[in-house]
Amino acid sequence: MTGKILCFNANEGLGTIITAAKDKINFSVQDWDDFENMPTLGLVVSFFYDELNASLITASVETSMQTPVEEPYEAFEDEPEIEIVENIEEFEEEIGTRESSVTLTLNLSNAVSNYFNIIRENINKRESYKKVEGRLNYLLIRRFLWTTFNNLSEIDLHIITPKVKALSDDLKSMANVYDDFMRKTKYPPLAYEEVFLSCQAEYLKIREGAQKTIARLNQLKGSEQHVGTILKIKKEELDKHIKSEEFELLKNEFKSLNGAYVDIVHMMAELDERYKHDMELLINFEKEYRKDFYELFSVAAVKYKKNIVDILSAQAFMLDNMLWQQAKHSKALKAHFHKAGINGEFNTTAYLKYFLDTQDKNKITQETKKLFELYDYLASLHKDYIMIVVSEFDDAIEYELSVKQLDKAYEVKAFIDEKKALKWAIKHSVQVLVIEDRLDKMGVDSFLKYYKRHILVIPKIILLGTSKSSEVYTISKLLSKDSSSRFIAQNVKELLLGSNS
Repeated sequence: MTGKILCFNANEGLGTIITAAKDKINFSVQDWDDFENMPTLGLVVSFFYDELNASLITASVETSMQTPVEEPYEAFEDEPEIEIVENIEEFEEEIGTRESSVTLTLNLSNAVSNYFNIIRENINKRESYKKVEGRLNYLLIRRFLWTTFNNLSEIDLHIITPKVKALSDDLKSMANVYDDFMRKTKYPPLAYEEVFLSCQAEYLKIREGAQKTIARLNQLKGSEQHVGTILKIKKEELDKHIKSEEFELLKNEFKSLNGAYVDIVHMMAELDERYKHDMELLINFEKEYRKDFYELFSVAAVKYKKNIVDILSAQAFMLDNMLWQQAKHSKALKAHFHKAGINGEFNTTAYLKYFLDTQDKNKITQETKKLFELYDYLASLHKDYIMIVVSEFDDAIEYELSVKQLDKAYEVKAFIDEKKALKWAIKHSVQVLVIEDRLDKMGVDSFLKYYKRHILVIPKIILLGTSKSSEVYTISKLLSKDSSSRFIAQNVKELLLGSNS
């Protein structure tokens, strides 16, 4: 749509556009998309209008056709310097000869394919992210994820390892691809301009010529008004000196000046006719392909959006996981969280909960409300795990099967390798640990010392054996090694019920 700026408050960055139909549309400087012109009173603008909002506002090419404000004439002693006006042929050497039609440089199909080939390349080179097991909805978590990234790195810059830095850079790069993709799909006219029209060499040449034509017209308009004012004064002088010796000199000056004025007016008329001709070519060209482009672009866009979002969500999951893995080994972050009263496992859910606990739910902003929604989403992804560590393979399988039958909401994993068990526990929130007093390569006390050193979450422990105490953890239940798998499973269930109550 087009309109004119009716009012604009530069301090507040708010204004109103009035259209030819006398509709008044409010806008914010945030919606301004013209880096060469700033919003001013009376400026003619073009914009997209969607859901009562103006967006992507730019100064219209028609702006330059506005009549300049006439400045008051100042008396002069010397003769004014009159601009030499070239003819239309000389000007056409600069902007090119007049075209009767606009020839396609790149057809619709190829233009759309070229854009989506770039999208496809970005997806293909990140194909490995599809193998990542977890996902975090990037569109929900993006703002808080980067807030967390910045906050944690400010406390301890060392957590930004080369791997974390490379992943964060790649995520930002893919996010830029997504933002550009969504901007084009949300505003089809913008996609039409950037994907199709920007590839049309002859169209762009004519458009550039039209812009130069309107700029030259604007200059000539000023010259016409200036010379016209001088002519009026010269005519008055000529009338006053009709019987004086200076009459012939003044007459010649007036005639010369009038000739320059006629040249300016003639040039303006020719340029105006050229401008209207070129604009008609451009408008007809745009209309001819617009509808077909919209259809072709929208169909292609559907194919790629899901893949882009899936990659972003996998990258978000990996970055979130990497950040908190590094945080768990940072003394500075441990001290900071301990001082802040953040206990338990280090993860985004706990970090977000710490912030939300300080908020009054009755007085929250819209942004904070979104964070509560994000917390509900993160909480829905969180799983509690049960880990079993024993010395015999058969026991591990039997115990795992029995415990799995308790509740499908819990994940169960059994190990006979102590190192693998520790590595797994680092990445998962283990709520109950079932362990024998004597493992394959170490005793239970040694295992639990390693466990406490590397893992922050404190589990409830069922010990199978004869030991009654531990130096590092409280033993929740002590069961005989001869206990049946079903009996062990019942005790696990009791501990889980106790932790939920």
